[in-house]
Amino acid sequence: MHFFRLCIPILFLFACSCSTRQLPSTDWEKVIATYENDEFKVNYLELAKLNLALAQTGRLAEDLFKYTQATSLGLIPEWNRTEEVGRISSDIFFAMGNIAYSQRMAFEANVVAEEEYVPEMLIRLVQTNLIYGAWKVAEKYIDILESDGYDCSRYRNMLGNDAAVEADPVLGPKRRCVLEEDRIALSEGIEEDLKYILRQNPTHTITAEYLGVMYLLDCNMEAFKAFLDEFYGTVSLPALPRSFAEAACMLSELERNYWKKMGVSKKIYEQYRDFKTRLETGLSEDKYKDTFWYYIMRVNTSL
Repeated sequence: MHFFRLCIPILFLFACSCSTRQLPSTDWEKVIATYENDEFKVNYLELAKLNLALAQTGRLAEDLFKYTQATSLGLIPEWNRTEEVGRISSDIFFAMGNIAYSQRMAFEANVVAEEEYVPEMLIRLVQTNLIYGAWKVAEKYIDILESDGYDCSRYRNMLGNDAAVEADPVLGPKRRCVLEEDRIALSEGIEEDLKYILRQNPTHTITAEYLGVMYLLDCNMEAFKAFLDEFYGTVSLPALPRSFAEAACMLSELERNYWKKMGVSKKIYEQYRDFKTRLETGLSEDKYKDTFWYYIMRVNTSL
C-alpha cells in the first residue's frame, strides 16, 4: 500500500495530527564522534556514514586517513535492496550533487521500507522534485507529510517559485549541479558524473572532495593526477587538503617537483621522504598510519 501511496495522488481521509512533527535531521558531528574505528576491519555501511559526515563538515579529504579505509566501497555502499542502504546512498549522492541518482535511491528506500514510508526519504523526494521544478510531484509528497503532521511550510512556499528554490542554501547549490546536457546518470560511471558536475558547478567543492577521494581509495593514481591537473587552482580545488597533498608527493616520483607545482608544503614533503626512508631501512612506519602513504603501501593488498 505504501508504494501505491507514493506513486499516485490520493485523497486523504484522516485529519492532521494536532501537534506539528519536526522534519528529521542528522547531527554530523555526533556521527563522527561516535564512530568506532577499528584498525583491522571495517563495516562498509558504517564507514560510508562516517565519510558522509566528514564530507558534510568539510573534512573528508583532510581527515580521511585518520580512520581505517578500505576502497571506494567505504564511500558508496553496494545496493542490496534494503531501506538502510537506500537511505544512506540517497544522502551520499545528494551530497555529491548527483540529484538524479539521489532521487532514485530515495524512491527505492521508500519502496522496500517496512513502514508506509521513510520520512527522510519522502523529504528527499520533495527536495529533488523542487530542484527539477516538478511542482505537482513535490506537492503530492508534501501533502503526504503534512497529513501526518510534519511541518513542510518551507518547501510548500517554494512550489512554483524557481527564485525561491535557487535562493535556498541547500536546494540552490544542488539545482546548479543538475546537468544541462542530456545524459543518463552513471552511464559512464560515478567518477565521470562527478567531473561533469564539477565542470558545470565548480563552486560545489564537496563534489571535488568525493571525486579525489574515490581515486585515492582505489589507488588510481593516473586518474588522480588527471583530476589534479584539471581542477587544482580552480574554484573547485583552490588548495590541496592533506590526503591530496600526500598523494601529490608520491606523484613526484613520476614528475619531478610535482609536489611544488601542486602547492604542497615542504613539511609534508619532508614527512614523505622520512616515510620512504623508513620503508627502505626497515624502520617502523606506524607514525604515519594516518596518511595516504601508509594506506597505499600497507592496506591496499593489491599492490
